[in-house]
Amino acid sequence: MTRRKIKTAAMKLFAEKGLEAVSVRDINKAAGQRNAGSINYHFSSRDDLIREIMMDVGKILDDDHSARLDRIEATGGPRSIRDVADVLVSPSLTAAVDQQENRHSLRFLQMAVMSHRDMLMEAMDNSPGLNRCLDHLRRMAPEMPEDLLDHRIRLGMKFLLITGSAREQALQDGDNSDPYWQEQWAPGNVEDAFVGIITAPVSPQTQTLFDQRDDTQDLAS
Repeated sequence: MTRRKIKTAAMKLFAEKGLEAVSVRDINKAAGQRNAGSINYHFSSRDDLIREIMMDVGKILDDDHSARLDRIEATGGPRSIRDVADVLVSPSLTAAVDQQENRHSLRFLQMAVMSHRDMLMEAMDNSPGLNRCLDHLRRMAPEMPEDLLDHRIRLGMKFLLITGSAREQALQDGDNSDPYWQEQWAPGNVEDAFVGIITAPVSPQTQTLFDQRDDTQDLAS
């Protein structure tokens, strides 16, 4: 119970302030821990606490991705990139023991990307559901150089994390400055935008610069 309280309090603080701005003392206070060594007792270090939260969130999201893909693949899908976008855009956190514990998950991940990207990538390295989504995207994407497609997918995933974080805050905190998230069509519009990132034709300008890069690398070798 104490470990869970610490992780819930820490995730909220990290999501709101950023990982670097939150101290062990801040977490202890938010979790109602009077013992200053409580975090070190339950976790080997502050980084260990951060890593465990990353793994918890990653597992919840990836289990959801896997379950959604299982249902789609059972009927012969996914048949379009938008089918995959729906899996990625609409993660359900109802698999968690307590929904309240994970209401800051996407904002936490966004903060983690900015300051602890390597740790996040390591913690979420084993994500079979996400990897299956990416395999489907590569299978159905328009023909383009592999490096350009990988860049598109990275851009798309960053876009989904940023918009998901914004939606999470708007819906849960009542942020009236971003009212569009209250609209039923908003998640679908995000899916459409993600599809556009992946499927937009490569412009002649981008293709020319990409080819010039290849020519320069060939000369250097």
